[in-house]
Amino acid sequence: MANAENKPRKKMRTSTLRAITAAAVFVVVGIGLACATGTGTLSSIGWNSVAAICPLGALESLLGTKVIVARALIALAGVLIVILLVGKAFCSWVCPVPHFQNIFKSKKAKQAEAQACSEAADRSLKRWERGEDIRHQTIDSRHAVLGGALLSTAIFGFPVFCLVCPIGLIFATFILFWRLIQFNEPTIGLIVFPLILVIELLVFKRWCGVICPLGALMSLASKANTTFRPSVNAEMCLRSEGASCKACASACPERIDPVNNLGDRPIDECIRCKSCSDVCPVCAISFPLIARRNERKETEG
Repeated sequence: MANAENKPRKKMRTSTLRAITAAAVFVVVGIGLACATGTGTLSSIGWNSVAAICPLGALESLLGTKVIVARALIALAGVLIVILLVGKAFCSWVCPVPHFQNIFKSKKAKQAEAQACSEAADRSLKRWERGEDIRHQTIDSRHAVLGGALLSTAIFGFPVFCLVCPIGLIFATFILFWRLIQFNEPTIGLIVFPLILVIELLVFKRWCGVICPLGALMSLASKANTTFRPSVNAEMCLRSEGASCKACASACPERIDPVNNLGDRPIDECIRCKSCSDVCPVCAISFPLIARRNERKETEG
């Protein structure tokens, strides 16, 4: 009973922390605009000569200009090192796209998404009960979009995808709105940018999982990640006692099964949202720096 009572509070606390983290980025951008500190946006955020550049934007810039820029390469390497350390945590803790989608997502859409996650969990549980193994698909539609973005940049000589990137459009709208308030500078971008965002985030409802080339790039780098992955304590997990528990797999927005990695998508796609650990009835899931050998074996199947 104690675990059942604590579970909603734990889930709310994690989701709130993610929202606060994403909102903090806007606060930093706002301070930068107000005080002219030049801290930038997620496309290139930093301080003076030290900046973290969007890895996709950096690659597009290098391909578009066909010039090797040491500063861009160093910034790109820094971002890749972060991805190697924390995987795709950016997607749930920093990226504004999923938060904006949740705000405007209808109750029916949320129910359909939860149903899809539950069905994915059912498939994973059946694979586990049958003792099956699975080889996850490593390339999907996002990687095709990534290839198209890089190819179009090389052909046209400028970062084509950056024109429609929802992350860039969100911050561009934020900046234009700020300038409207501060300097009374109305612009057509205040209409065009939100319109494109509506199409991308509401019409293409599975943007993150099906289209996002930045997510595709991070997923490739995350394959080498071994830290802060969901680790399942086999002795505590209800499945080790014969129970057909699928709470963690049903809660995962990426349709991953952290217990045995038999979900529709591999553990490499984990965005560290901690939804699985929040709903685990026995608190068997954690995100340690390095998982213990027996837990890693159980997690990866």
